[in-house]
Amino acid sequence: MPANWKQDLSMFIHASLEDMYKSGRHTDVEITVEGKTFNCHKTVLAAVSPYFDAMFSSGMRESLDGVVTLHNIDKAIFEHIIDFIYSGKRVVTVDNAQELIKAAAIFQVEYLHEKCEQFLLENICAENCIGAWKLAKSHECPQLSRKAWALIMEHFSDICRSEDFMWLDVDDIIAIITDDHLMVANEEVVCDAVFRWYNAKPQERKQETIRLFEHLRLPLLGSEYLLHEIEPMQIVTDSPRCREIVKEAISYQMLLARRPEFNSPRIAFRQFSNLEEVLVIIGGYNAIGDKVSDLLAYSFQQKRWCTLTQLPIVLGREFASCAYGNDIFVSGGSQRLDILLRYRSENNDWYRCTSLVQGRRRHAMVAVGGSIYVIGGYDDNVKEESQRTLSSIDEYNIQTRSWSSVGSLQMAVRSMTAAVSKEKILVFGGILSDDKETDAVQCFDTRLGVSSFLSGMPSKCKMARAIVLEKQLFVVCTDGSIVEMSEDGNCKTIETLSYFNRRRFGLVHHNGSILVIGGETSGNVHQDIISFNPERKQIRVLPSPTLPSRANFGGLKIVIQKKFLTRDHTRDREPSSRPPSNDS
Repeated sequence: MPANWKQDLSMFIHASLEDMYKSGRHTDVEITVEGKTFNCHKTVLAAVSPYFDAMFSSGMRESLDGVVTLHNIDKAIFEHIIDFIYSGKRVVTVDNAQELIKAAAIFQVEYLHEKCEQFLLENICAENCIGAWKLAKSHECPQLSRKAWALIMEHFSDICRSEDFMWLDVDDIIAIITDDHLMVANEEVVCDAVFRWYNAKPQERKQETIRLFEHLRLPLLGSEYLLHEIEPMQIVTDSPRCREIVKEAISYQMLLARRPEFNSPRIAFRQFSNLEEVLVIIGGYNAIGDKVSDLLAYSFQQKRWCTLTQLPIVLGREFASCAYGNDIFVSGGSQRLDILLRYRSENNDWYRCTSLVQGRRRHAMVAVGGSIYVIGGYDDNVKEESQRTLSSIDEYNIQTRSWSSVGSLQMAVRSMTAAVSKEKILVFGGILSDDKETDAVQCFDTRLGVSSFLSGMPSKCKMARAIVLEKQLFVVCTDGSIVEMSEDGNCKTIETLSYFNRRRFGLVHHNGSILVIGGETSGNVHQDIISFNPERKQIRVLPSPTLPSRANFGGLKIVIQKKFLTRDHTRDREPSSRPPSNDS
């Protein structure tokens, strides 16, 4: 049958059914709602409603005697449903849309349900999007849910002051404030919204608000707001868990030297924030052995490599690097043994600092308190070969921009790795003056200026990398063994990366996992990132874009403004001859 014939016939049948309903001809079921009776046709209702089809096919009393009483529905709403079924009239209005869609869902009138959702989509706005979102969640309206959610994300700063927001349950609040697409100028807006919600019913919502503290991104607040608005709150005073979360945020704000070690779901920048955490690769050399001076950043959000301001000089090989807050310090290296450079993330530029007391390469560098420490290493300028491997420890005071010699290791060592635990610098393995490897773990107490032997590694190692994650200290060795140090100083191997055998790789942590970055094997430069999760003992290769071809580089994480992440990395950049500015 041609399409237009079928359509014409459908319209004719529908018109006839409407006429029979209005005149009461051939009706075979009475439906009573709030005292009002609707005389209908079972076949018609069953044809458009699986709810009624099941009722009339079940053998229940209603299917036999033709009398049905419906409860928990307004008679005016049911009348609109019957009008829609028999006449196809546009029955959806601003006043009844929400009740109609609920009833359409109950009676499974799919076509009416679609019409109600479409009407709500056309009339949704910032003022009613919370109600629309709740309705959509309850009544399977995916399009409406997506659009309402997008409006909540976009207009949260206004919506969070509405009456509808005040009546959301705690799970709804959590869903909103944990979404990385929430468009807020700062995290203070989110905290203000949560505390207004709490203050609307403080006694009833106290325990729920303690739950919400787990999801507030307190470390990203301004320090004034954190200290003067959050910390004095009664709910913080009363709750040990809230105090713990606030303490974490204060520590993140104050302990700049330890900031790279923090691993918390509350330290997460939203998609629309002007800041972003990035993985940074500094200098090194590429697959064909050319020295490079570029500074590359991998955006975890955008999943791409970007180019930042390159190093002002070529450092060559075996330099050291560390992060302090969101800045980077780089020292020594084969080309300039006594150089100290500082990258300031706030303006994406490099500055030259006061030269080292003693030049070095193959050394370690860490941040403790307000200082940078360089430890051990190798000084090519020392006349006696046997004395070129160093034991000296020098401190650079960041505020005064001055160096001082503060101590020595128990034994001179180079090509080692170091990490910080409670203001103590721990030095793992390395190569001694007689060119033999060591398994020693040496300790330097920065407060007392005293060094000691702490323990031994499971085996001798050089060119390893150490990292602190969740207050646990891990060392990844060149043979792929992953060593964990316990609180009492004992070291044990907890996992081994299969077929690893790499040197000069990078090591950072991200989202609770340790990332092993690149490295080289017999001159072959690797371009993968291996992830190890200590809690789950899970090892996998990340499906990220290919790592730029680098070895013997500095690898770490910082937070940087997104405006500096605009230049895609496409090729190695030529070394720069631009002289660095002095750090001031």
